[in-house]
Amino acid sequence: MSIYSNIYNIRKNLGYSQDEIATKLGVSRQTYIKLEKGTCELNVSQIQQLASIFGVEISEFFYEIQSTNKFKQMLVYILTKFDDKGIPKTKLAKLLYLVDFNHYYNHLESMSSVIYKCKDYGPLAEPFLEMLDDMYENGELHIDQLSEGAQMIKLSQSFNSNKFISLSKKEKEEIDIICDKWSNATTQELVNFTHNQKPWMSCRPNENIPYELILQEDPENVI
Repeated sequence: MSIYSNIYNIRKNLGYSQDEIATKLGVSRQTYIKLEKGTCELNVSQIQQLASIFGVEISEFFYEIQSTNKFKQMLVYILTKFDDKGIPKTKLAKLLYLVDFNHYYNHLESMSSVIYKCKDYGPLAEPFLEMLDDMYENGELHIDQLSEGAQMIKLSQSFNSNKFISLSKKEKEEIDIICDKWSNATTQELVNFTHNQKPWMSCRPNENIPYELILQEDPENVI
């Protein structure tokens, strides 16, 4: 991911418009668009100014920044598919993994771009647990405790998912296929399936799972 992609993601995550940043930089909107796209090279002074405006260290422009907005949209959309009774937390985590890695298998890029970790209980998106906690605290989710520590996740009735979700029609269709296929499966069946895929089997505990590993999988074992 380039410095220009990182600047774009940081700006979007902070809620700034291109006009606002252009004004703060003292350039026209057209010039800022070129700077953000990388068609016009940023100078050192502009990089320093942007870091000050965003309230970040300059080094963050050179890191691989995770944007969790798309991931949250995926999570919310899956929850709408199970809105009547909710979905077990572990099953939700596995469906998100399948969506992202299936998207990479078909398009050579994930849908969310978040990092997945190799956990004892399977692949887990890095922002998943914290996002659920935040959504619960914000009243966006209901979390019911089941037996043996399991949790059932359901959207709050007050949360307007239609207003929040901006996934494309194609992205929704890809998620629909996976949710429909696994809707009646038990959580354990889904866990067993992901445990037998090369991405999880090829990584050590707590290691980042490279998306590229899914390309080694047989087509019938991707979802």
